[in-house]
Amino acid sequence: MIVKDCPDGKIILLSKQLDTRPKILNLIYSLVYLVLGTFLLRLSLFYTPETLATILFMLGATVLYIAAYRFGNKACLTEKLYIDKKQIKIIKQGLFTPNKQSFDIDKISNFRHIAKQQFPKHPLSGNSFDYLGFQTEQEVINDMLKINRIVFDYNDKTITCAENFHSWGFEALELLLYEITGNDLRYSDEYEKAFKSNALGE
Repeated sequence: MIVKDCPDGKIILLSKQLDTRPKILNLIYSLVYLVLGTFLLRLSLFYTPETLATILFMLGATVLYIAAYRFGNKACLTEKLYIDKKQIKIIKQGLFTPNKQSFDIDKISNFRHIAKQQFPKHPLSGNSFDYLGFQTEQEVINDMLKINRIVFDYNDKTITCAENFHSWGFEALELLLYEITGNDLRYSDEYEKAFKSNALGE
């Protein structure tokens, strides 16, 4: 987690390009689809005299190029949080235009970290060494399907960000959020006001 100061708040880098194994795999898939799409495109332009075959090859190339873009976009994804006293802004930057979402601090609650689910060993893996690669393959699949992430509730919706963000970074993030906003985002604004008023009353 990298924190940079801004005039009115802070920018926190949560993830960057190719920083996890799933992102590296996405890059490999993107390159494979790109090569296959280029191969079909060359077939459609230079080696298929029939019109129907040309159209089919071009459609196939288009589908493969779309898949290559999507996997490449995931591989190059970076996520940032902009935080000031009034809002949190999630900024996701892929290959091209960044996607920005803004959330009012007062409407955020149940700010939490969801850890990656731990799976048992593959039944066919060896006790001392994974000779056949079953356990390694299962771990790769688990890494792609189950990930650490940050989640919070906002206007009856569940917002997810910061894929593959670990718990030790989340603890530092919680402290930083409280330092900037003055709110404990684990609770709703109404709950926190009621808690403070009860504390003052006592």
